[in-house]
Amino acid sequence: MKKEPVRGWKTSSQELALPPGTIPKLIGNVGDRGYFLGITGTGWWLVGIDVATGRRSFPPVELGRSDDALAFNCFVNGPKMVLCIREDRDPNKPARAWVVDTDRGSLIFDGPTDLRIPPSDDHPGVEQRGDYTVATVNGEGVHGVGTHAELTWFVPGDGRLSQQKDSEHDSEPLPLAVQGGSGSSATDVVFSVADGKVLKPQVPQGGRFGQAFVYPGGFGYEYTATGDYSTDQVAYFDNASNVLSRPDFKGTILTGSRDIPMVTTLSKDVVLTLDGRKLLELATTPGLDARLIGQRIFIAGGSDERTWRQYDLRSGASGKTCDIDNFGAYYIASDGEVAVLNGDDSIAAGFDLATCDKLWSLPGETQSEGKDVWRVNTTLIERINDELFSLVAPP
Repeated sequence: MKKEPVRGWKTSSQELALPPGTIPKLIGNVGDRGYFLGITGTGWWLVGIDVATGRRSFPPVELGRSDDALAFNCFVNGPKMVLCIREDRDPNKPARAWVVDTDRGSLIFDGPTDLRIPPSDDHPGVEQRGDYTVATVNGEGVHGVGTHAELTWFVPGDGRLSQQKDSEHDSEPLPLAVQGGSGSSATDVVFSVADGKVLKPQVPQGGRFGQAFVYPGGFGYEYTATGDYSTDQVAYFDNASNVLSRPDFKGTILTGSRDIPMVTTLSKDVVLTLDGRKLLELATTPGLDARLIGQRIFIAGGSDERTWRQYDLRSGASGKTCDIDNFGAYYIASDGEVAVLNGDDSIAAGFDLATCDKLWSLPGETQSEGKDVWRVNTTLIERINDELFSLVAPP
């Protein structure tokens, strides 16, 4: 990515057998299988594309008309399903759901649903977590969603998913999620987004767990060894609840670091592995936001989204501080040496992580309906009007 990428494979709405002029928008993926919502003036279509080759993985599935729609969105629900929901402008009309079998490209379900895209007082709200769709009910807990857009498994809790989503990160979608405890419980609930299994690691004798946070490869719990209400230590576990480490220093979880564990103590912030190995000790950063790119960790603080300090996790050495707009929320991808971001004056631009210099940019307004750039697994995809291209390194 040090040089401006060139186009690899190409496809279009015509080649995908979508109605002429259909605008494809990425809704999600499982591995190299990308799911795109085809938007026309009258309705929606769902189509699958193998982004490694550009070939269609299943033909377009017609979902429904777009007239009088208040909201419409689609969600990946496991390796073999996509769920789409439409809410009508008329509050007296029920919401409608479609469930598509993405192996066969066939419609499993088309009918009314109690689910809503944003949650409401009267209806469960759906959210994407990892490769699955879950439904939250405020004050009650979290449900799974089945093949007919129905509620399935249930995990009691406060119904509030407390951790940021997977988007704009390089690591794999997380198989676990966290919600607050139910009632007066101060212990967060960690559960599988695939089947609702609650993970209950062994608490230190006489102790009590508090806040939890999930990472690639496992999760962490704050705990108190004395059983009181002031948690001051952290323990880490794998995705099967086996203990990986209990660092021997006091501290609490830094929730701004989704990619790699970080703990804040009275005097410093500590970057470590799930098995307890210390990687870095840094000055405390209020309102920390951290991002792992290759072997570098980038850290910004508070409301300053432009200034990102970087450190090499292999050597502990600090690198150049990058003053880059949109390095956080508008991050697209990286090869470990160059970060691809979008911004106000380009749909994508490459920045050298060692020097923070802009190396190249693809022109176009990010808010334009005519252009987009996405990362699907390890492939960059560019959209121009109704055409899709892969972006690859030049020969």
